[in-house]
Amino acid sequence: MMLCRLLALTVAILAPALAQKSPTPEDAIANLRSEWAKDLHDKKLDQIVMLYAPDAVFLPPNGERIVGRSAVRDLTKRAMDTFTSDLTFHSINLEYSGNLAYDSGEYRETLVAASDGNTSHGQGNYLMVYKRQADGSWLIVQQAWIASAFAHP
Repeated sequence: MMLCRLLALTVAILAPALAQKSPTPEDAIANLRSEWAKDLHDKKLDQIVMLYAPDAVFLPPNGERIVGRSAVRDLTKRAMDTFTSDLTFHSINLEYSGNLAYDSGEYRETLVAASDGNTSHGQGNYLMVYKRQADGSWLIVQQAWIASAFAHP
């Protein structure tokens, strides 16, 4: 009888934890997108760089091709040293199949220059491609930005 009570208590304690599902790919990628924007704003260079696969490719609006975490780190550091970014994403299409996913949408950004505090406002489109890792996490493998407008007040 004591064993039955112990088993019932154990099941009652563990059942909620076992019932929790891991996040869906859509939720995981939405969280990653939000984390990316927050890390950029908060100038958390090491954290943002770790959101990329080691061989990631970043395609900025100027037509360059930035390849690898180290190069992404250098580009991001220059941006963080120059501006503080307040970036919002509006995802229009997020789909996944197997271990690949993409997120495509629009962004709006306010940049505050570190040198003089001047602000500029921009908007455009983005595309991020993600790959699920062996541990179940997702990393950015391709990222492209297209700026459609940037204005200085």
